[in-house]
Amino acid sequence: MLERVYDTLIAILYYELPKDRYGKVTIYDRPVTAWYVGERDVKNNNLSVTLKGASSNLKDIGLGLQEFTHSITFEINAGADNIAMTERLVQETSRMILASLRKHRRIWVVDYCPICSKFTLSPEHFIEEHNDILATYVTGVIADYNSLWAETHPASIPPAELPRSAKATEAFLRMYEDVRNNVAVTGLSITAKKNILKMQSDFVEPIRILYDCLANTTASSDDAVGQALFRNGNITFQAKELVKQDSYGPDNVPITAIQK
Repeated sequence: MLERVYDTLIAILYYELPKDRYGKVTIYDRPVTAWYVGERDVKNNNLSVTLKGASSNLKDIGLGLQEFTHSITFEINAGADNIAMTERLVQETSRMILASLRKHRRIWVVDYCPICSKFTLSPEHFIEEHNDILATYVTGVIADYNSLWAETHPASIPPAELPRSAKATEAFLRMYEDVRNNVAVTGLSITAKKNILKMQSDFVEPIRILYDCLANTTASSDDAVGQALFRNGNITFQAKELVKQDSYGPDNVPITAIQK
């Protein structure tokens, strides 16, 4: 569930934090030599960031709607030539990660594109890279939006412009459902169709959005007693996610159960 959230957060930090000429994120003159997913006993002893301790609490908030509350811990691990330098390195890394995450109160989480297999941070990718497939869907999205606007607004008020990410999301999801329903999609390759069907069989949500995202520094550095020149910093990242739930049971199961 949070695998793609991990990837997205790491990509955001990589994109925004300063980098050296080799493309590595650099704090002072020290590159972040490893981005770990999950805790481990042995880590790089220079400067590394670990995403770990994830949890997702689920609750009902209305008919057909449920809400996840996700929590992820960033751990910054550093070791320098002396304690003072290690302390400054952990403090600065914690500050910069927090400064980056603070700007993202809402975050798109997009799975790998089933058409070209690229990883992207925004659904706009679908209409930028695959407009030949989605153009007719975008046209339909805009037409439906304008029609709904006309039902609730006087003709003197023109429709507000839809964000590109919103048009891309709705267009892609319409195409995604057409594949599920075996509707022919012009320009979609056999491989892309197979990828989409595989995503659907695996219950993948191709486009998600996190909101109320908030990062807190629980400990920008620790005392690290007994760890020689090593220090750790911790940042807790929390976010909410609204999900659709339209199947409740008890009759959404087959008549005959198969036990293996």
